[in-house]
Amino acid sequence: MPTSDVAEPFISVTDVKHYLYCPRIVYFDRVLHATPQFGSQQEESRELHEEYMKKELRRKDAIYYSPEFVGAEKLLFTSLSSSSLGLRGALDCIIKTEKAEYIPVDYKKMQSNKGRVWMDHKYQLVAYALLIEENFETQVRRGFVSYLPEKLIVRLEITPTMKTHVKRIIGHIKRMIREEKLPPIRVAKHKCTGGCGHKQVCKQF
Repeated sequence: MPTSDVAEPFISVTDVKHYLYCPRIVYFDRVLHATPQFGSQQEESRELHEEYMKKELRRKDAIYYSPEFVGAEKLLFTSLSSSSLGLRGALDCIIKTEKAEYIPVDYKKMQSNKGRVWMDHKYQLVAYALLIEENFETQVRRGFVSYLPEKLIVRLEITPTMKTHVKRIIGHIKRMIREEKLPPIRVAKHKCTGGCGHKQVCKQF
């Protein structure tokens, strides 16, 4: 029996994020179907994220006060999929302004990259933008990443070039799953904290 998900046409936005951080995470998840082993810190982070999003439901502002967001609608925990991309994901928040602009917002329970968006978070947001464009028949030109510990909200301009790059990444992921080929490790082993949950499996390769 094959071990890959070749019959499954969809990959997740989380796969895109993981691939950019370290392709082996996707290999262990989607090809080996290895169960990640998370520590108490990761579990606590998930709980805090869920708690924050519950509070977000009660907020009247979009993500911070701005005249352009007065009267904006917030769509929380929105599940989206695209048959053409073979992509699916659940987005923390979509802001729909009174001018019918759709803006993805992703919340992170971690520090930013010295005030900037981490690369994997950047293209994760772009992947969400692609899903929004197809599902709502619109063009997404910007998004926000909220780094909760810092109370920092970073605006990201989303360009056509970035969207093309994500589509290319989706193709790389699908090929890796189809061919079941172990990718090289991207994070130096001496710097790897094992936060992905696959550290013990990775040591075997």
